[in-house]
Amino acid sequence: MNDYFPDSVGFQTVAYTAVASIAVLLYDFIITFDSEVRWTWGREWGITRIIFIVSRYLPFVSLAMTVYYSVGSTHGGIPNHGTSTDVYDGVRWLGIAASELLLVLRTYVVWGCDKRFLILTLTFTTVVSVVVLVISDVSESESGDSTGVFEGGRNSSIVYGLLMLVELVLMALTLYKRCKSFRLEGSPLVITLYRDGVVYILCITLVSMANCISIVLLPPSYTGLLAGPQLVTHSVLASRILFNLRAMSDLQNTVTDELTSLGVVSQPIAFQTPPCTDHTELCDFTNC
Repeated sequence: MNDYFPDSVGFQTVAYTAVASIAVLLYDFIITFDSEVRWTWGREWGITRIIFIVSRYLPFVSLAMTVYYSVGSTHGGIPNHGTSTDVYDGVRWLGIAASELLLVLRTYVVWGCDKRFLILTLTFTTVVSVVVLVISDVSESESGDSTGVFEGGRNSSIVYGLLMLVELVLMALTLYKRCKSFRLEGSPLVITLYRDGVVYILCITLVSMANCISIVLLPPSYTGLLAGPQLVTHSVLASRILFNLRAMSDLQNTVTDELTSLGVVSQPIAFQTPPCTDHTELCDFTNC
């Protein structure tokens, strides 16, 4: 370790990127705080709300740790490196996993709240998550344990490649269901589901791809360069998926109540939802 000279420029660049990511995440938090209050506060605690809280707030902790460890690496290394990196990896991947789970739940709604689909999808993502954690641990031990600084091995690119795989599978499932449900394109809720699914997942996939490329092409000190943008993208877009779902669900309920009270219709309107979707189950998801 005495013969190792850390790349101060690389670690400082990573720290600057993390600070910029915190600024973006904080800005998004401010402009969407009213949506969070309206669509999550005062509701009963459920699995979706817990996942949302983790995906929305844990990235702040992870980004702060990124800044601290990057700056510490420019001053000789990180104290208790092994424990510190383990904690960092746990916090970072927990935040990303929570965001991915929101994407899975949204795809679950698109597929008609089919329990078998949910079980298969969760099994697939769980297996990928375990592989990600193993590779991440091995990657950290490749270089970081010997130098005491905040950098990982080239295997880190495989981690983001696996994330891309999950995201592409979810996007493919959404597009497949969209093709089969083309006749329902007039439903606002369905439009919201498919728009969020394709556009948001595509954005997240592009960031994962950029991470893969940067890890392969740049020096080891830049391993965490796009870790911040990755966290921000996951957190911001996953939150918007939940906000949009609940907003559209509430809008449909409001229109139904108003038309019924005015006597325009004699009974509540049955808005079209994805095929095989049980309305009660959809409401449970958007209100939990």
